[in-house]
Amino acid sequence: LKESKLFLEWTAPEFEIELAAELVELQVQLARWQYTLSNIWNDAKQRQLLGKKARLRSNRMLKLSGLLSVS
Repeated sequence: LKESKLFLEWTAPEFEIELAAELVELQVQLARWQYTLSNIWNDAKQRQLLGKKARLRSNRMLKLSGLLSVS
């Protein structure tokens, strides 16, 4: 999570303002997950929900990057 947050901080200034704002939003979400990770990890439902949210965010970022075609 820490490396992802740093990567987003490093890359966001390179993009248009709308995409940069979305990257900052993602960085904030990662920080929230990192802060509550021990509670999330101990709860199977919360862990599953985190996985789903992370997959959606990941797919969105891959689509925006143009690196992969994600539906």
